[in-house]
Amino acid sequence: MTFPLATLSDSIARLAGLGAPLLTAIRIGPNKHVTGLLCPGAAVVTTDQSLPALQSYTVVLPDRSLAPARPGRRNTASNLATLHLDAPAAVELPEIGFAALGRLVVVLGADSDASPTVRLTVIQRFLRTPEGPNAVLDLTAGTLNPGNPVLDAEGRLLGLAAPGPNGEVIVIPGTSISRTLHPHQTGPVTSSQASPIPFPPAFPRRGWLGVALQPITVPDQLVGRAGQTSGRMIVNITTGGPADHAGMHVGDVLLSVNGTSVTGQHSLRDFLAEERIGSTVEVRLLRDGALITTHLVIAQQP
Repeated sequence: MTFPLATLSDSIARLAGLGAPLLTAIRIGPNKHVTGLLCPGAAVVTTDQSLPALQSYTVVLPDRSLAPARPGRRNTASNLATLHLDAPAAVELPEIGFAALGRLVVVLGADSDASPTVRLTVIQRFLRTPEGPNAVLDLTAGTLNPGNPVLDAEGRLLGLAAPGPNGEVIVIPGTSISRTLHPHQTGPVTSSQASPIPFPPAFPRRGWLGVALQPITVPDQLVGRAGQTSGRMIVNITTGGPADHAGMHVGDVLLSVNGTSVTGQHSLRDFLAEERIGSTVEVRLLRDGALITTHLVIAQQP
């Protein structure tokens, strides 16, 4: 007798085994990490918004070994960041797939020593953005480590999971990963076409606050004081960066910069355009329930 649940269970295990060799843990601070996707060409890709800008990184590879990595191309529009390893890994990315409403998907992740984790969820809806529609998963951002690969039932790579603007989890499309790895090539990249990414890559100058942010809902009792229902919690601060110099703390909730709310999906990215570099801006924060105003000088993104 065939049991449908057993068949589903076997399929999830197969997908987890397929994705495990691609999972890395990028260390971003004491007891903190984000998941990275190991790619051909000595590259690791993760979400831009969750990766603090550092001069170097330590990456835990799938075999639990540690490897140094250099910062590479960061694409704030697609919310992807690339790191470069010293030596290429013998990996092959799955075929790029496309999300469909209602389909079951597997979300893979890496814990702090790159051991794989797995979740089963569904594509709940689509969120329209200037870069195109993003699939929204039936998960909340607080339950997920950013940068997790998302596979469909056939093992195709749909993209990377990332926090959305309202606390949901969105999928950065696999086609965006291909374009980030190979910006001059059209269409998805196959393993036979993969080659090392030039370093250092060229990208437009952008402003930088020196923080990693997580979307958060403002508690009901503080909405009147904050003047808005959502913000972005600071989950990491780069030592010596603008936010550090301004006295901002991990756990602060960033509300606005120079009166511009940071709750829109691209509002902060748009604000930190090249012309803002070197300017002093007013920052509104919630800290332990109190509204705080401070100032910082926007630096150039390293």
